[in-house]
Amino acid sequence: MLVKSMFDELSELNARPALFSTVTTPELWTDPHISERMLAAHLDPDLDLSSYRAEFIERAVTFITGYFELGPGKRLADFGCGPGLYANRLAATGCAVTGLDFSSRSVEYARAAAAKSGVDARYLHQDYLSYRDTERYDVIIMIMRDYSAMVPDARRRLLRVVRQHLAPGGAFLFDVDAVPAFDAVEEKAVYSPSLMDGFWSARPYFGFLNTFRYETERVSLDKYEIVEETQTKKYFNWIQFFTPEQLTAELGEAGLALVEITGDVAGASYHPAAPQFAAVSEVSR
Repeated sequence: MLVKSMFDELSELNARPALFSTVTTPELWTDPHISERMLAAHLDPDLDLSSYRAEFIERAVTFITGYFELGPGKRLADFGCGPGLYANRLAATGCAVTGLDFSSRSVEYARAAAAKSGVDARYLHQDYLSYRDTERYDVIIMIMRDYSAMVPDARRRLLRVVRQHLAPGGAFLFDVDAVPAFDAVEEKAVYSPSLMDGFWSARPYFGFLNTFRYETERVSLDKYEIVEETQTKKYFNWIQFFTPEQLTAELGEAGLALVEITGDVAGASYHPAAPQFAAVSEVSR
């Protein structure tokens, strides 16, 4: 009976969830331990995990500043600003910058970093999916492929918020995972005590990771099941892989027009075989 019970539990643990059946994004950013580890990853200049590497950030800031002619009189919002790695640098141009993030820990760090460096940036502890403001922005940015990590309904909500908060002639810059990256995704099951070196909890735990492919929709899922002594937690990381045509269609449905595709948010040339690309869009005329 014990063997059957364990077999049943393992079968359930390894079962393929229905597409977009569970969303755990709030839990990722509000858990005190995980948000602390996320912030540490943001601030590591040599990691491409929560943020891009420091060298790339500098190139991206240079590109964004020049492309959108940022400076005094311009207004920019950074959706998912994290600890202000882009927002504070962009605020140094004289541009009026607002950063929004779901993580209070990251927002607190961004505010402190802005004060320390003497730049004037506004930071809001805010879910950008429910953002409402009278401010209108010349530029909205969302960096690190957040768009790909959203389920379809969340993407629709985001684009409505973007459209509502863009000033006339304003633009939205963001990056996504591309279809060639989906080809590299392998279905797998991984088990480890303290999976990912204690990332998921400060307490002892056993971690189970299942990676699934959803072929027709070109979606992947990393499902983490974290088993502690007194509780079990699950985290779902959905990734949508886009073609430029698919992205153009989604933007069009929200009343936004694709203006330009680049290889990344630092202005690299687009290549159809690359694992990601970036898009500049504006309100349709």
